[in-house]
Amino acid sequence: RSGSRSTTTAPRNTYQTRDSKFVALSASMQSMAERLFKTIRREDLIDDPRFKTNADRVRNNDILDPIIGEFMAQHDQAELLAQFQAAGVTVGPVHDTAAMLDDRMVQEREIMLRFPDEEMGELYMHNVAAHLSRTPGQIRHPAPFLGQHNNEIFGALGLTPEEIASLRKEDVI
Repeated sequence: RSGSRSTTTAPRNTYQTRDSKFVALSASMQSMAERLFKTIRREDLIDDPRFKTNADRVRNNDILDPIIGEFMAQHDQAELLAQFQAAGVTVGPVHDTAAMLDDRMVQEREIMLRFPDEEMGELYMHNVAAHLSRTPGQIRHPAPFLGQHNNEIFGALGLTPEEIASLRKEDVI
């Protein structure tokens, strides 16, 4: 098992931060790995033969990953995101549900929408993924509840309303 690590590129993983949050990092390109090493103040890793190329980093990932993890654990998530963004290193927050719903991008792109639910009140649902200009797509209603269309389906199959009621009474449907 590799978890969030990759077996073909390194470094790539999720790391816990000082404030018990997580960040996801992907720095497998040579230039990205070098920017990462500079940002974590470990320029010495750039010329270290164990980490010189992607193949070297993959081969020695069990050594490299804890070095990066140690740096991440010394900083809060927001601090890391700002540092890496300024350095041009690919990193992003790993959100819990509440943080994801509060994320500016999630809100601006309307990735999650609230819909009424007969049993639970209001629920969040993932919006249509593709936001196309001429055919943006939309969710018109939430998913049906279990058995919501039984009468129509069994009726179309030729069952009478009495037969459907009998099946319902016997807990078949």
